[in-house]
Amino acid sequence: MNIKTMEDINKLKEMKQVKYLNLDIMNPNLEVIYYLIDHGQNYSYSERIENQNGYIYVPHEIFKQSELFILDIINSIPTNLNEIEIARYLYITIGKNLGYDINILPEKNETFSLKDINMIHNIWGSLSNTKGTNTSFTKLYLYLCRIMNIDCKLITTSKLGYLKNVLTIDNTDIIVDITQDIPFIQAGFKTKNFTGYNDNLELDKKISYIKDDYAEKKIESSLRNLDYRQKDLFKTILLKTQEIIGAGNLKPIELGTIYDLIFSKYCPNYNITINNLYIHDAYNTKEHFILMNYDEKYYSYNYNRNSFVEISKEEIIKNIETKKIGIYRNEKIPFITKEIEKVI
Repeated sequence: MNIKTMEDINKLKEMKQVKYLNLDIMNPNLEVIYYLIDHGQNYSYSERIENQNGYIYVPHEIFKQSELFILDIINSIPTNLNEIEIARYLYITIGKNLGYDINILPEKNETFSLKDINMIHNIWGSLSNTKGTNTSFTKLYLYLCRIMNIDCKLITTSKLGYLKNVLTIDNTDIIVDITQDIPFIQAGFKTKNFTGYNDNLELDKKISYIKDDYAEKKIESSLRNLDYRQKDLFKTILLKTQEIIGAGNLKPIELGTIYDLIFSKYCPNYNITINNLYIHDAYNTKEHFILMNYDEKYYSYNYNRNSFVEISKEEIIKNIETKKIGIYRNEKIPFITKEIEKVI
């Protein structure tokens, strides 16, 4: 059943057979949301946008948990922001809280869970899992903007259905691409896909995105006097930059994206590789991590220690051979892959 107003809720009360609800996220109604948080236990939820119903539903508990988080976001918006500042604040907030999931990519996995893929296509499912897709990122941004009465739409920008958002503020259209900006937001970099406002320092200070300057400026200052003749340059760059970008707050894909940029800028002639591996966690799911290598020195970010740690080549090979560590598809680890193939 499609739900938009409290009048629809009153009809719903008389329709005991209804189990699936499609909520209009183009015209969000907080009175409806509050009611369903408290009384919607018997339903599953999907989005309705521009007269088109979603096809992925989540149970009430996930809907409730996510809506309460959304309300926290809305209530945390500073009171002195104008419309564009609110739109920017919501954009940054999504980028800080959601990331990509390598485990849903067919090109990286022999097998993967269709259930997990479906879940994070739904805006409430993505919030619950803190992982999303281009579809859920852009729909969630639209939903948050619409709650704040900001004119926001979706546009398709490729034959494959890639989505972006268009904001209309003060009769001006602003195209934004939250999907591409998530790594930069998590690292405190300037965004690259918020037309006209990617490096507005004072605005980003006002919304508390940054305290004093963007992370890439701090990295530039920290690495300015690097001695490129030193033996442990690779390790030095990792240790000097990890705190600046808040590496512990970045998910693995985003962490790899940022370090690829850093290495490309500061040591472009070094043959540094970044590979995707995983360990099996307590629930027998793949816990993604990245492995960085230069000159047979291997480093990975340890989220428990909040630091990069060196891993020996022998230790990596042993853990791969004993199945404690797995390698995602299409990954070639320098100096290791061939040795493993000889044994496996």
